[in-house]
Formats: sequence, structure tokens, C-alpha cells
Amino acid sequence: PPRFLETMSSIDQPLLGDRVISSNSSPHTGKSAWREPCVSFTGSIVEEVQMDDEKCATIFSHKNPVLHAHRRPSAAGQACSPLPSPITSPNGKPVWGVPASVDETTPVNATTSSMEQGQAWQSEHAVKSQRSSPHMVPSGISQASAIGAVQPSLSEMHKGGAAVVHGTVFGLINFVVCVPTLISYAAIVFRLEAFNGDMPSLTKLFFLSSAVHQLVFTLRSSLPFAVGQVQDVGLIFLSQISTHTYLLAQAEGLGYNEILATVLVNCALATILTGALVWLVGRMKLSGYVQLLPLPVVGGYLGYIGYFCLAAGASLGTGLTIDGFGTWLQVLVWDPMLWAKLSLSIAFALFLFYVAYNIEHVAALPSVLVVTPILFFVVMWVSGMSLDEARDQGWVPRPDENPAAGWNCFKLYNNFEGIAWWTLPAQTPKLIGLFCVVCFGSVLDIAAIQTEQPAPLDFDGELKMIGFSNIASGATGGFTGSYIFSQTIFTQRQRVTSAANGWVVAIGEFILFLMPLDVLQFFPGFYIGGVMAFFGIDIMLDWLVHSRSKVSLPEYGLLLLTFFFVMFLGVIEGCAAGVAASALVFIIVYSSTPAVDVRTGLASTAMRSFDERTALVELRRQIVVLELKGYLFFGAALQVSDKLLREIGSLGARWVVLDFTQVAGVDSTSARALAKFVVALRSQDICLAFSALEPHTQTFRLLNENGAMPQESDLASGVMAVADHLDGALAWCERGAIRFAGVQPVVASLQLAMTTPGGTEVKFEHDDMLTLLLREYTHPVDSFSSPHALKTADRSTSRQLEDRLRLLARAMEQRKFAASELLFEAGARCDGFMLVVEGVALSEGPTDASEITATGRFTFEAGSLLGDVDFHLGAPHSYTARAGPQGCVAAVLSREALERLEETDPRTAVLAQRVALRSVCLLTQATVGIFVKTGSGSVV
Repeated sequence: PPRFLETMSSIDQPLLGDRVISSNSSPHTGKSAWREPCVSFTGSIVEEVQMDDEKCATIFSHKNPVLHAHRRPSAAGQACSPLPSPITSPNGKPVWGVPASVDETTPVNATTSSMEQGQAWQSEHAVKSQRSSPHMVPSGISQASAIGAVQPSLSEMHKGGAAVVHGTVFGLINFVVCVPTLISYAAIVFRLEAFNGDMPSLTKLFFLSSAVHQLVFTLRSSLPFAVGQVQDVGLIFLSQISTHTYLLAQAEGLGYNEILATVLVNCALATILTGALVWLVGRMKLSGYVQLLPLPVVGGYLGYIGYFCLAAGASLGTGLTIDGFGTWLQVLVWDPMLWAKLSLSIAFALFLFYVAYNIEHVAALPSVLVVTPILFFVVMWVSGMSLDEARDQGWVPRPDENPAAGWNCFKLYNNFEGIAWWTLPAQTPKLIGLFCVVCFGSVLDIAAIQTEQPAPLDFDGELKMIGFSNIASGATGGFTGSYIFSQTIFTQRQRVTSAANGWVVAIGEFILFLMPLDVLQFFPGFYIGGVMAFFGIDIMLDWLVHSRSKVSLPEYGLLLLTFFFVMFLGVIEGCAAGVAASALVFIIVYSSTPAVDVRTGLASTAMRSFDERTALVELRRQIVVLELKGYLFFGAALQVSDKLLREIGSLGARWVVLDFTQVAGVDSTSARALAKFVVALRSQDICLAFSALEPHTQTFRLLNENGAMPQESDLASGVMAVADHLDGALAWCERGAIRFAGVQPVVASLQLAMTTPGGTEVKFEHDDMLTLLLREYTHPVDSFSSPHALKTADRSTSRQLEDRLRLLARAMEQRKFAASELLFEAGARCDGFMLVVEGVALSEGPTDASEITATGRFTFEAGSLLGDVDFHLGAPHSYTARAGPQGCVAAVLSREALERLEETDPRTAVLAQRVALRSVCLLTQATVGIFVKTGSGSVV
């Protein structure tokens, strides 16, 4: 299962790969020609299970690896994880993930297990494999994580010059896919009819721009198989810059040559500035902050890109200008030729979609892209239609009569004469949008590629490389670009380890730029339109349909809302409206998220005498903790309402703790609401304690200034308190509950017992105190059900019981400890347990929390036992105990003393065990049944 694979990937296990979410297809490349093996685990046996490729997950290239990781799940509902092809080890067993350069003659002991042989074999060749692999294993990365980085195979095509040939083949495939894509991108950016006469030269600029991008990626990317091109994510803003600049310059009466030069300069400068900003983000290591843009807003924008590509495809296929929803009405006329062009464009787009996701061959989609134009001209020749007739009817574009070589395309800049520089500031909003989508899209591209890499990628380093690529592209008159992650991942899966792939793509595009040939004349209109419509359909399906299962319902609603905002308001205005809508939804959702948990039955860590703990069994239910959470802003103030007051009243609360442990901050509205809440509680004679509120903080200041914090008179009267933490606040409430129950402190009870009828106080010894403390553990409790007071049995005891109590007290050794003096240490031998007679003792958590399950800090007051559980279990001390700030007196019953009692007076020994047993029972009574009641009334 994928979760088990994820677990195994973190273990230093050299035979298991760690890639869990992956796929075999791409709309640019088609599916692989083989069926990848999946892995199943039975005990320690690794089995190869062949699974049909239809059941494996698929992926597409548009900006979100999460949304597209499971396009087609397996029958079991989980993605099949393709692993590298098995390598036959010297013993004939398949070994997964063995590095490429392995000496097949290495002997292996036939008596060892298959797993052991594989481990020894791989360990022996670790150094050699790292030298030959294009990916070194970084320090801190486990061998299991390094497996996927070394493209394992013993095939000769991966060695030496064969690797270059292999990379060249797939470079040609990627080049074939890129050419029609770039042609359609040029038609989108320069979509005004005024640019049609220069479209061949403008398209060559896209070839040059992509060649520059690919050259930078090939030279500077950490991935030798990287594919970097002009990308679709920035097309909308580039198109708007182009159109807006043209309209502004035209309105001022500039000539066409000056207008076109201004458009090209603005696009190039926008690309340079975008690249510089992206580089700066990487330089300042801010890639994590880029992802703060709400995903629904980005998804809505990318969904609009899909629609824009679909509309552009329909425009290229039919010759009409289609953009908004209303413009589709143009096709609702009886024009057989128009319907034929539109139908053929859509049919070709759907056919490309089918081939990309259903034909299991790596060359399927590239073959279709190459064969379709040839087949069109063959059909045209068979039907008797001449090339001029096809051009007259709009099936094929007319060629440029004087096709320009690459260097002549720069004449479009008009020698930088007549440039309307004043139009550039007007593009600032679009430039900001272009930077945001390019930077955000690049981060998502890197994240998508990261899912296929065993070693972590340097996001900031990759952003710097992408920024530099855009600067270089803009400097040569190009356009924004980034990773094409679908082609990058596809190339990696084909085990391409040579940079020849990138060089072939870059050189091919540069040749197309230089050739004095109009490339557009070889591509029918329905072909370019179909390719663009294919991209549009797939992007829209990914973001407007498939995303539904990957986001929450409110987020999906925001995504669709942003899509329509962009459609009807424009890109900048629509995205801004989407962000505003996201903020509004966040406020609504966050304000409805429970900010208060009502908790009852909580106990402090203070260990008290038996009578005090008995009293708290029932009264603890009247202590209510309001656990405040998150940032308490004006929306959360609604939850501190009359409904919460009624709920507290229904619980019969006498003491309420406002716990701010999990509060990140408050605003003035919530502070005022809490002040009103405090006043309402005090009007019902409920005592209040505030916990985890540090002075000199903004939260404390706002609460104090709005009247929520207690005054000096409240603190002096004991009706309100402020504690450093929840435990202190609970202890304060418990002390109030003990006073309410009328339980006298141990010293006061003893003084009362030792007073003569005439009022003269008799001096008492520590034995008297110890006997009284032990006596509390011997009397039964009549009832735990009374909500007001606990009725105890008659305090008169038999003479025999009193004698045994005194005998037990004399058997215990009383010791006096100075402030913070060690009573016992965690891990030390436990030879006795203690009863605190005076003062307090404090526990400390163990230094190594992994050794002991019980951690925390407890306060042991007079009458409480220490070490009794460890003593009777025969275990070492599970915690460390020290005397409190004022020191303490403790009586110790050693194991030796208890054994003597068992021999001389078994009844007294049983009495000692009864004391310890009742102490543990009361501790259990205090913790069993604790529940959490949420604001909605549900019990957890």
C-alpha cells in the first residue's frame, strides 16, 4: 500500500524505492510502452506484481501536482507506484533500485538470502554507482531515498555514448511536441488581427525565446533531463500587455511599425522585470511565501487559461474572434464551411486527448502531431483541392512572400525608433500579475517535479535559475517561461540521463528561428486550433472538474467564482475579487470554527491528603475550563455569548478557568466580549481564574484595558486569580473547592484535636501528624454522590486500629529535606515510598522522555504519597522528586521495614498496603471519566 511504501522510504533499506505517487502519461508525450511493476509486501518478501497500466495513476502538467496525482486510481482505490525495471543480480533474482553501473560478474554467496545478497551486492558497488550516476547521494539522504535518483538499468543504452543517443531520441520527441505548442502560444499573445501580417516573424521570436530558456535550463538546472520553455501560465498577461499597448499607441496616432516595436519592447521588458523579481525571491529565500496566494484563486485563474486556450483554438480553427461567452454566438449561423472547420478542430482536440491518456506508447502523441499535417495534405491532394483553394477557403494560412531569417526578425523593433515608452507604466498592474502567476506557477512546477525526486530540490535555487532564464529570454526579445514539468517528468521516466535531450530541443528551436522559412504554411488552421483547444480542454477539466475532489466545497465554490470573476471583470480585477472573496469566506469559516472548548473533570497535578482528594471527587465537576483557541478576532466574539453562559450554568459551575494557552492573540472586539462575559460570570458568584496570560503582551494589554482582567480587590478577596499556566489555575480552583467542602488542613485538624476542653493547646509531635495523615486513608467514604459535602464515617476508631496506625507511623522514618533537595532520582532503585508530612515536594520529568511514558510536573502536598506505584511494582523510580521552595518533611516506609512488619505484625503491613492502594484508587477516580464538551454540545 502507498502508506506502507511511504513508511519504508524513511528506513535505511537499500532494496526498496520510495516513489509513491507517480504516473505513466502526459498530454505532451503519451503513455509509456511497457507495463510498470508495482510492489506488494508479504512479511519480508518483495514480490513483483504486474498491473495493467490503465490502473496506474496519471498526471498532467498544469501547475498542481496534488490535483493531478491520482487521475486514474487502481481498482483498490490507490495509485500504483511504478518502480524502475528489475535488475537481474548475479544469483538470478530481481533486485529493485540497484544503481546503473554494476559489475555483473560480482560473486554472491549462494547460501545467503535473496535480501541479504542484494544488500551486500549493492553495498559493494556503492562507490562505483555514485561515480557513474548523474545524481550523487547527498549527506543526510537514506540509501532508500537515493535509489530513485540513479535511474537503474544495465542496458547498454545508458552507458557512455549510448546515453547521448538515448537523450537525443527523446530530445527529438520533446522538440516535436514543442513546435505546434509555440505556434499556438504566439497566436494567443499576438491575437489582434493587425498582427497577422507579421505572425511568421513573431512566431520565430517564440522559437528563439524557448531556445534561450532551454539553453539556460540545460546548463544550469540540477536535473539533466529538464525541459524549460515559454509557458502557458503567463500567456494571458502577455496577451493583455500586447493588446493594451497596441490600443494605447494607436489612440495616440502612432504608425503600425512604431506600435509593433512598442508592443515587443513592453513584452520583453515585462519578461526581464519578471525574471529579476523571481530571481530576487529565490535570492532572498522567499519561495515558501509565494505559496500564500489562495489556491482557489490560482485555480480559477488557471481554469480561465484553459477557457482562453479553448477559445483561442476555436478562433485559430475557424478564423473568427472568440473570447467571451457571448462571442460563441458567431458560430450559430448556417455556414457549412465554418461548421466543418470548428468540428474538425474540436474533433482533433478530442482525438489528441484520447491518444494522450489511452494509447500506451511513448511515441503515440508525437507521431500524431507529425502525421496529421501530412495526412491533411494527402487528403487534400486526393480530393482534388489545390493549395491555393485551401488557402482561399482558410484551411491553410498563406505563406509569407518574403520569409525572414532569424536575425531579420529584429527589424520588427524598428531600430528602437518611435517607441512609446510612456505606455510601459500603464502595464504595471499586469506586470505585477505576470510576476505573481509566473512565480507561483514555477513553485508549483518545482513541487510537481519534487514528487518524482528522491532527494529534495532547492526551491530557492531553482527559482534563481528560472529568474535568470527569463532575464536572458527578455534580453533577446523573448517571453516568460519556466519548467514544463510534464515533459520533464516524462523524460526522467524514460531514464534519460544525458543533457543531449535539452541540447536537441534548444538547437532545433534555434534552427527554426534562423531558417528563412515560414513554418506556419505547413500547419492547417484546424491543426493549430486543435492543439490549443486540447490544452484548453485538459486544463479546464483539471481545474474546473477534477479539482472538486481535491478541495473543500467552499474552496471549490471560490475557485468557480474566481473563474467567472476573471471572465466578466478581467484578469486583474477578477483575481483581486477572488482574493477578496477568499478573505470573506475565511472570516466566515474561521468565525464558525469553535474557538472555545468546554472541559470539565480536569485535575491539577497537586497530590493532596486523602480527605482533600475525597472532597474533590465530586466538587471537581463544578470546575469548568474554557479552553480558548486560535486568534480571537471579531468573528470569534460571537461564540462568547449567552449560549455559553447557559451551558456553564447547566454544568453547575462554581469555578471557571479561562485558559489562554492556545491563544495566538485577540483583537479589541473579542477583548470587549470577554470583559462582558467575565462580568456576567461574576454576577452569578462564579469564581474566575485566568491561565497562561503573560504580562507585557498585546493580549494581556487589550484584556486589561477593556476590563476583563481582575482588579487588586478581586485578587485580595479570592474570587479571581491569575496563574502562569492551566495547572496553577486548576490548583487554585481546587483549593477553593476544598474550603467550600469544609475540609480542614491537616495541621489545623491536628491542632483542633490536640486542644483541651479549656482551650489550652497541647504540643504535638510529628508522629501525631503522621498518624492523623495515615488515619485518613483508613476510613470509608459513605457517598461520593453529594454535590455539596462529603459525609465521612464516624472518626472514632477502635483501639486496635489506632495502635496499628501508631505502629505504622513509628515504622516510617521521618526525614527533613532542605529547599530543592533531592528526594529520589528517576531510574534509581525504589526501596521505599514516602508520605509528605509538612511542606510540599515537586516532581521533575525524566531527562530522556523516550525511556518513561509518564512525564510532567506534580506537586505533592501534605498527606500525599510519592513512589508508591514504583515501590509495589518493584520498578526503578519513574520520576525525580525534590523538596519544594520551603523544604519539606517526609516519612519513608522502606522495603526492609515493611518486610519486618509482615513478619512481626501482618495486620499492620496490610494496613500500609491499604494506604497505598486507596491513594492509587483516588488518583484513578480523579482521572477516569474526564471528558471534553465542545461548543456545539458534542462530547469527545
